[in-house]
Amino acid sequence: MRIPPAVYLLVPLLLSAPLVAADAPLRWSDASAAVSVDEMERTAYAWLHEQEQPAKAYPWYRAAAVQGSAAASANLGWLYEEGLGVEQDGAAATYWYGRAVEAGAARYTLHLGWMHLDGKLLEVDREQAEDWFRTGMDLGVREAALALGSVYFADVLGGRSELGPEAEALLLQALEQGVAQAAGFLARMYLDGLGIEADVERGLAAARLGAATGDTHMQQLLIRLYLEGGIVEADPVQANVWATVAARQGDTSARAISQELEARVLSDEDTQRSREQARVILEG
Repeated sequence: MRIPPAVYLLVPLLLSAPLVAADAPLRWSDASAAVSVDEMERTAYAWLHEQEQPAKAYPWYRAAAVQGSAAASANLGWLYEEGLGVEQDGAAATYWYGRAVEAGAARYTLHLGWMHLDGKLLEVDREQAEDWFRTGMDLGVREAALALGSVYFADVLGGRSELGPEAEALLLQALEQGVAQAAGFLARMYLDGLGIEADVERGLAAARLGAATGDTHMQQLLIRLYLEGGIVEADPVQANVWATVAARQGDTSARAISQELEARVLSDEDTQRSREQARVILEG
């Protein structure tokens, strides 16, 4: 897919390896034509992060970006986005972020999409946002399907139930690609019948997956479902499993629930059984 003219923005790209600059970074006016792109990036990094003089980093990043550096292009986008050393300029920021994508930094498609939705430096443009998310999907960015799926999920919550199947498909794609955050969205869709037919079994499976990967909202959901019953049969053992998981991850309210269950509801055998299941999940 041909990348459209770059008028989008993103977070800054940090260089992949630590860079150590000289005590006095080379000034742009002292540069020679023989300076390599790597040296340009190192010098820019030194001016920006060590000397905290973004205006002096700018010409080095620009020169490296013109020669095709994705890192330099992304950093230029950040300078313009934040107004560091240059006047804040959404169009310029998005241009350089787009150049970063063209140079191979595909993950910036995500930020480009979100910036077209948040309206901070650009007018909200849903079509362009979706285009960037889909470009990310085409370029193999795993989180892109989650991003677009979450947008459609929000549409469903806002009353556009006809978008439910597309939201589901995108979130399932993200889940299949290993993006566990999609499970929480799917759990809500299946359990509450949001835009799709309710499916308690699939909803619980998605909730368990999300909870097992640290989603505190899914952990709390499972605790509540197994404590109260309703769409599932009340099960204090399973409630304690997820309360124990959440407590081990720092949830103080879950710890209080677990302590209450173990003190007043569960037998010693059930307590040990639930703790063992929680251990398996945590070590999973």
